[in-house]
Amino acid sequence: MPRAALVRITALLLAAAAGAGSLPARDLTLSKLNRTYTDLVGELPPFVADPVRLTLRSPSQTVHVRSHRARMAPRSDGAFDGQLEIELLGKGALLADLEVGGVRRQLSDEVVIPPQTLRLDARVRLSRVEGGYRVLADGLPRRVEVAIQSRVINDALSLCDTAAVLSFGALDCGPLALALSRPAVRLPPEVDHFLSDGDLGDADRAALDALIASLRP
Repeated sequence: MPRAALVRITALLLAAAAGAGSLPARDLTLSKLNRTYTDLVGELPPFVADPVRLTLRSPSQTVHVRSHRARMAPRSDGAFDGQLEIELLGKGALLADLEVGGVRRQLSDEVVIPPQTLRLDARVRLSRVEGGYRVLADGLPRRVEVAIQSRVINDALSLCDTAAVLSFGALDCGPLALALSRPAVRLPPEVDHFLSDGDLGDADRAALDALIASLRP
């Protein structure tokens, strides 16, 4: 599915956060996570505010994760409360289907994802399975906003501003500006992910194994 790679990044970070729980007052990173990913997102949720309707699609992207930090606090039920941060940047293609007051336009351009930090909270359980680890997480935010820059934004707002003038101020383009500059990427309510040993270094696996062992009665 289009968001599968983003879910995978989230699951990797959740596993890193779980490992941090065994190291008090210390953050943990996964050595193989800081790299370049492709095609994280397809079609984004539509923006509708009568008489404006906007659908954004990004058929291709390249996103570089520059750094990440994961920290987890143990819970009494054997799970963990995770706080995750991902620093990233990138670029890609952006298509916009815009309808304003019955006038339809399709716009396209390159999109730039400027350097930014995304923050996620979740509850996570971790277990060792054959060939890797199973990451079960819930409590993820329903969506995460990603800042973007593109000529499509200016073109769409120009169309909206023209419609606003014709409506004698009845149309407010402010919500559209926010939807274009910080589109929301949907996240699943739950993640059930297999984390391969190949995605981890020796130190990462040792930290995760120690954490799992510490939870056994």
